[in-house]
Amino acid sequence: MNTTQLHAAPTRGRPPLLAAAALLVLALVGSALVAAPPAQAAITGPTVVSLSFDDGDADQATAQQAMAAKGMVGTFYVTTGFTGASGYLTRQQLTSFAAAGNEVGGHTVTHADLTQVASSEAQAQICNGRKVLQDWGFTPTSFAYPFSTANAAVEAQAAGCGYTTSRGLGDTRTRFSCGSCVRAETLPPADPQYLRAPDQVDSRWTLADLQGTVTGAANNGGGWVILTFHRVCAPTGTASCPADRSITPTLFSQFTTWLDTYRKTTANKTTVKTVDQVVRQYKGASYPAYSPASSVPPKPVAAAGTNALLNDSLETTDAATTFPQCFQPGGWGTNTAVWSSATPGRTGAKAEQLALSGYSSGDAKLLPTLDLQTCAPSVAPGATYDLSTWYTSTGTSQYALYYRDGSGAWFYWTSSPWFATSSTWAQARFTTPPVPAGATAMTFGLALIANGTLVTDDYALYRAGSGPAASAAPATTSGSSTTADSPSARQAPSSGASTPAAGGPSARPGGPQQPPAPPGLTRREHSKAKPYLPGGEALRPGTQVAVPPLRTDGVG
Repeated sequence: MNTTQLHAAPTRGRPPLLAAAALLVLALVGSALVAAPPAQAAITGPTVVSLSFDDGDADQATAQQAMAAKGMVGTFYVTTGFTGASGYLTRQQLTSFAAAGNEVGGHTVTHADLTQVASSEAQAQICNGRKVLQDWGFTPTSFAYPFSTANAAVEAQAAGCGYTTSRGLGDTRTRFSCGSCVRAETLPPADPQYLRAPDQVDSRWTLADLQGTVTGAANNGGGWVILTFHRVCAPTGTASCPADRSITPTLFSQFTTWLDTYRKTTANKTTVKTVDQVVRQYKGASYPAYSPASSVPPKPVAAAGTNALLNDSLETTDAATTFPQCFQPGGWGTNTAVWSSATPGRTGAKAEQLALSGYSSGDAKLLPTLDLQTCAPSVAPGATYDLSTWYTSTGTSQYALYYRDGSGAWFYWTSSPWFATSSTWAQARFTTPPVPAGATAMTFGLALIANGTLVTDDYALYRAGSGPAASAAPATTSGSSTTADSPSARQAPSSGASTPAAGGPSARPGGPQQPPAPPGLTRREHSKAKPYLPGGEALRPGTQVAVPPLRTDGVG
């Protein structure tokens, strides 16, 4: 089944990362032009500032503390499937934010680009994220589009899921882009389902830039200035504090200190409010009653004897990612992954090749997409499943498995024993332990865990014992264990695979390897992307993971 793309209207928004090089040039040229805020002019209309935060990154707690010290509140647009994962805010923190007067809004379940997924997936991402927030005790009415991309169909879905407003990015004036745009959103906004806002704040922004967005609006008729922050960390420009989405705590504190002083000067006619507070302000008595959230149920579990995977032979390419449709890359650790389409496949015209180099830790793998409605196969709690992948490989490989819970969050589940190198097509097979209670879907990937080349094709997932007759020795099984590092998991894998005596995901190949020659396939490189998806010895079973979807621009 193809994932029908939404093209009902042109995509809106200006994702700042898509033009990073051009923006850097503008930043360098314009830096000398904004050494100080614009001179004070006659202020004719009120200005309201909303401080908003996307994704729910853990270090946004630093910003919340800085705002609280000045008696300010903001809007936190939360990706619910990431909440509680490493590097993200917890539910307890969000609850404390709300108790302090901050607003908690929606930002989908897994940060999907809503213009690049099927309509049913977009609806589930928006509606289910809102339902999760409601179940957590919040009353979400404000939404922000991941990657700031939307079209008419997506805007209608946001409204249909019960959101009063939805925010974009890059549609009001800054020195970095959109020089002819309005200086602020109007009150009331022209399109509540696409609130206009400046580009996201990142390491290029100075205190003068932040001040200028406020004074530029105040000195030119006023309006609504919606500033958007992601990471609040230091030093920027490092792997743990990326320059393209970070601001230092020092700069944020300097800005809130200035803003507090500026708003307290009556002549400036400036206030600081959450997004919902602004909506209540301009709607007044017409402010709508809260619309209870409802979720979209997961797709049905495949019947016994049916391969639950779509595009299992990898024949169809997803134009939005360049990977096989309904599949995505993932990995972790220190290594370099290069992905390419390989022709021919074991069956059909295509297979997928992974070349791994510079290996010292981690893995890389291709998996059925970690989504809500389209690609990830639904599973029944307590059931076991037979999974298989045909492969050729010059390096050792191993299955990594993940499951999704009822809230849409994803968790590491288990790993298989190792599979040996093979110069001809071999079948990696594994039977899962019982699906954890509360799980609604799963995914798996044959992970390369050493330097080498891995080509995969013909993926399958069947209810245990219901698939095609085994073509080789019995599948490796994990029995009742939840990890592969156990006696029952260290059975010899089938189809020419072998397991080192140490077994399990904690061990690593030792001694020199003598890999066979790589298969003679035609290859076309299409990505070096490897969205972070840890497994094996990096995680304990049941650990939540956060994996943004991949886009053609490599942004996740």
